[in-house]
Amino acid sequence: MKRLNLIRVPQLKDPMTILGFGGWADAGNVSTLALAYLRDSEGAAEMGRLEVSDLIDHTQHRPIVTIEGGFIKDLKLPTFEIHYAIKKDRDLVLVSGYELSHSWKELIDNLFELMDTLGSRTLVTIGGLIDRTPHTKPVKISFLTTSERLYAKSMMHGLNPSNYRGPASMHSFIMHNCALRGVEAISLWGHVPSYLNIPNPRAVLAVLEKLTSIVEVPLRLERLYFDAAVFDSKVNSLVESDEDLKELVKRLEAEYEEQEDRPSYID
Repeated sequence: MKRLNLIRVPQLKDPMTILGFGGWADAGNVSTLALAYLRDSEGAAEMGRLEVSDLIDHTQHRPIVTIEGGFIKDLKLPTFEIHYAIKKDRDLVLVSGYELSHSWKELIDNLFELMDTLGSRTLVTIGGLIDRTPHTKPVKISFLTTSERLYAKSMMHGLNPSNYRGPASMHSFIMHNCALRGVEAISLWGHVPSYLNIPNPRAVLAVLEKLTSIVEVPLRLERLYFDAAVFDSKVNSLVESDEDLKELVKRLEAEYEEQEDRPSYID
């Protein structure tokens, strides 16, 4: 089955591929919101799809149906959408979808086929994770990478290298295969407060700000600054009206400050 279906193959300048998907590793909708925002803000055009609907659990990510006057007018299966955005110095390839329920290797093979076709030599994935972190402090961002160059730049910009052992996300599977194939790749993760089970534009903004610094590709983030400010205002009002939540935030602030003050040689 041919999964890579391109309606056009544009000539791109040193394109960077950015990947995000919903599912287990999308706390605060950081991954899906980031890709949706980039498609909109960068004026991205449709390039094609990765036809992987049969690999997605439809009970978790359901098809979208349009019903009018008692008749089904349209039904769209979940898949991976591919868009591209033309930039001044380096173009973007944006790939978004949902975490597959199985056959991750098929996605990897088709993803690398896409990158080879477009001449893309760098891959970025964006994820979100739940953490004991307060919304009142700077967003924590962790990373993993296949590149010493990107590792050095990430550390220079204050990101935290990931340390984890446990069930793997599709991000980790992709990064592992990038390392095996010698592809320069980095995965950026925004940490969202455990008490906020809502879309988090503040974390999205923090991740995209770091991304633009690390890969030196300017992104249009103006609307995100507004969205993050509105988000902060709403969350602050919520916390002020709940004494238990206010106390939790104070404890998390103390933990955050203790970690910030801890010498880097202490794990």
